[in-house]
Amino acid sequence: IGRRERILEVGAGHCVVTPELQRRARGSVTCLDRDIATLLCSSAGDASRVAGDACQLPFRPASFDLVFFQNTLLWVPQCEPAIAQAAQVLALGGVLVAIEPDYGGMMEQPQMGLQELWLEGLTAAGADPLVGRKLPAACEAAGLKTWVELTHIPAQAEPEAVRLLDDLPLTETQRERADAITAQVSDTHGKWAVFIHVPYFLVVATKP
Repeated sequence: IGRRERILEVGAGHCVVTPELQRRARGSVTCLDRDIATLLCSSAGDASRVAGDACQLPFRPASFDLVFFQNTLLWVPQCEPAIAQAAQVLALGGVLVAIEPDYGGMMEQPQMGLQELWLEGLTAAGADPLVGRKLPAACEAAGLKTWVELTHIPAQAEPEAVRLLDDLPLTETQRERADAITAQVSDTHGKWAVFIHVPYFLVVATKP
């Protein structure tokens, strides 16, 4: 990232990642999100803020040296159009970086039914819980030279992670199951007695 100068952060939201991008970039960072009110209230420093959709980027071709996604393509019904748009606005030699989850590969021990809740809840919310595994082929189809790695940072289960399900449109029965799992995780007090891991795909794709 240190060699890149014009960075586009797609789906920046509250701009949690933006300061790190600014720290690493020698040039400018542009934050894009559909919710401009959230962007305006964020602490993005001197980064530009633009309202827009990942599948219809409001920029000219070859406008950026790096396009960055993190937990963004998860919320795009089909990642292929967004990847194609990113490839279009990349300059030659530019890089697309995507860090996205794949709940289909979720691991839990003991089996508590948490993966099923995430798959059902995310799908009901209009997200794509299997987006991670689709990114390499989407980048390849967009003409990008693609490198892929699965992140491998396991950690003890935390009840706060399960509580993220509260933001999804679950049924009453599903919420009861989520509450029971949260209680089970809380009882372990951060020990390895309960293990939960969601794999993330790290995709680095270069425009030749």
